[in-house]
Amino acid sequence: MIESFLFFFTGIIGMVTIALMITSYKSNPFCNAFLLLIIIIISFRFLVDGSYSLGLQDVLSPDKGPHSLFYLIIAPSFYLYHKNLLFQSKTFNLKDFKHLVFIVFLFIINTNPYLSGSFIFYFGKWTNFILITLFISFYLILIFKLLSKNIWFKKDVLVHSTHFRLVKNWTLYLFIINVLAAITLLASIYTEVRSQSTISGKSMAVLLLVFWLFIYFKILFSPEILYGLPILNKKILKFNLQDEENKQTIESTNSNWILHLNHDKNNDQDLKLQEKIMHHIVSYSKEVDKLCKEEYIFRNPKASPTYIADKLGVPTSHIVYLFKYHSKISFPEYRMNCRIKDSIHLMENGYLKTNTMESLAYKTGFSSYNPFFNSFKKVTSLSPQDYLKIKKQSD
Repeated sequence: MIESFLFFFTGIIGMVTIALMITSYKSNPFCNAFLLLIIIIISFRFLVDGSYSLGLQDVLSPDKGPHSLFYLIIAPSFYLYHKNLLFQSKTFNLKDFKHLVFIVFLFIINTNPYLSGSFIFYFGKWTNFILITLFISFYLILIFKLLSKNIWFKKDVLVHSTHFRLVKNWTLYLFIINVLAAITLLASIYTEVRSQSTISGKSMAVLLLVFWLFIYFKILFSPEILYGLPILNKKILKFNLQDEENKQTIESTNSNWILHLNHDKNNDQDLKLQEKIMHHIVSYSKEVDKLCKEEYIFRNPKASPTYIADKLGVPTSHIVYLFKYHSKISFPEYRMNCRIKDSIHLMENGYLKTNTMESLAYKTGFSSYNPFFNSFKKVTSLSPQDYLKIKKQSD
């Protein structure tokens, strides 16, 4: 009776969580649909099991046997959730259906009488246990590799540190629960196989309920985790600006930026953009300067307004607007200045002791030595060689 009540209670909490997530989805088109799918599937199963066992309904009975295999969709869904959390896309990719192939295959060999006695399924339930273990382990490894590479051990972070820590802690929290839940599920299946029971993965259901309650309550009390890296970063930029206004410290980190409101707009589109980003100009300018000075983003030969926008998680039009109305120089000139400053920094720190001028040019993002030479002379009024000579004499 207690276990049935816990099933029903967890299902209700899951439905509340779904309501919150749907509300977030309406206000944010980038809300991750894969997490919503996971919560719907799990909550529905809990609610059906609990309500049936408590006698609240007799239309839907608890699932077990081959049909329970379809709940394995949770494993690839968690992987796609984390992938979408880091690299967001508005459109659903049809290639994601490939993650269902193994589940369908496993269902077929469990329901087709001609395959159930074949070599691949000779050991029956033990074969199920081995295949399911490999399947779940495969996706846990994929998730670990994805998160460790792109967030857990990543040092060159180009998003706001507050947001980065939030997403990092959430993904770590979720991954730990995923691992514990996977171990519990596999232990349940192992127990059912040994006792020759019908496989359902519910023999240790109480522990699984606890793990899911941790996830539900985390989402309910910290709904900001529904947003991915680029989206929440944009929101934090706005919060930072409000803090700076309260402290009356709205200053540019670079004399290049023009922070006052510019009313000379050429078209209606720019006027609409002004209303959207007029409160983000200070934060945008500081973040762009940080990318230049600390992250050396312009070492990438293909660095463009779109590339910067992607790193900051904002629309490209915002960065174009920033340089059009709030910069004293054009974007190509800003990029050139950053690259020359980068090259000077490398020169002063002994880069040319072991490398050539051509290597320095490529290192700082130039396509060849000639544009590097011309840009260096344009910015400093000296050639790179003359600059080195004067630097040595002054030292």
